[in-house]
Amino acid sequence: MATLYPFTANDVTDAFALLDNTLFDKAREADGPESDPAPNMLIVAGAQGSGKTYLLEKQLLPSERYENHVRLYLPEFRKLHPHYAQMSEHGVLHVYEHTEAFVRELSGKVFEYAFANRYNIIMESALDDEAFAGFPPAAVEAGYRFEIHMIACKEEFSHWATLDRGVKSVAKGEIERFVALSQIQASQANARKILNAFESACLQAPGSQVTLYERGFETDQQSKVLCHSRCDAQGVLTPQPDYEGQPFFRAPYHDTPVEIRRSPEGSGSGVYLQFFQVVHASMLDEPVRQQMVAACCKTLGRTPDLVARISGDAFRELSQYVLKYTYP
Repeated sequence: MATLYPFTANDVTDAFALLDNTLFDKAREADGPESDPAPNMLIVAGAQGSGKTYLLEKQLLPSERYENHVRLYLPEFRKLHPHYAQMSEHGVLHVYEHTEAFVRELSGKVFEYAFANRYNIIMESALDDEAFAGFPPAAVEAGYRFEIHMIACKEEFSHWATLDRGVKSVAKGEIERFVALSQIQASQANARKILNAFESACLQAPGSQVTLYERGFETDQQSKVLCHSRCDAQGVLTPQPDYEGQPFFRAPYHDTPVEIRRSPEGSGSGVYLQFFQVVHASMLDEPVRQQMVAACCKTLGRTPDLVARISGDAFRELSQYVLKYTYP
């Protein structure tokens, strides 16, 4: 397919070579006779706008538990595109759009090397490709254990979050994109297949763990833990009483226990069921509607100086949410 900014396999290989010294200067857990033989895979999953990168960078990485992990994607990867300087003259949204194919190939190459050499891996998934469900079985076979953090958000909250993030990023000159509600809905539709694959992988790799978060206006826009389960024996996911000593978040609409429990007999509640219940809950409560209106108005208030750099769709969608949640 024709592209404004073509690149070759050699361009990707050259970019990978530039990353080699910085990305892979990590000790591998599988190295050495006294080390744990199982490498770890940290997966942070959720639809666009769920706050995956924020959770990773503000809560998980500061714990210093993941210093020997390789990240499969960083925004700086985009600057390695051979035509980055040329496309950057047209703005950050243009850069994001036209570096996407290059970054996918480069991140794929990073993954292939890290996986083949049993590095600990950090992976983010927006659930935007159901083919991702085919990956966990290979990781189980390779001996990985899993630490999965899933963020569940109501769809229209996620959409507002992507619009707000896009406006802020354009203002700061950061590389970002705007995401349509239909793209978020497509990701949520992929969730069942992908999350079931994650769960199955955890069940086969003792030492693995699953943590489910909710993010929305009810959580003050922070990712708060709903439940946390561990696999201490093959085929078993056992709910834990808390998450690292902290109690779980509970909202009034959580009228049944939120837990992920699996046994060899197949009984209990799985990952997807709990995720689904959050994603498809309503946003009809008066306080939530008021917060949605206020949030959209605040985002719109940042846009007057950015009109030339932001699609008209973003203005229209924000305005429609103001009307929808003011007059439900």
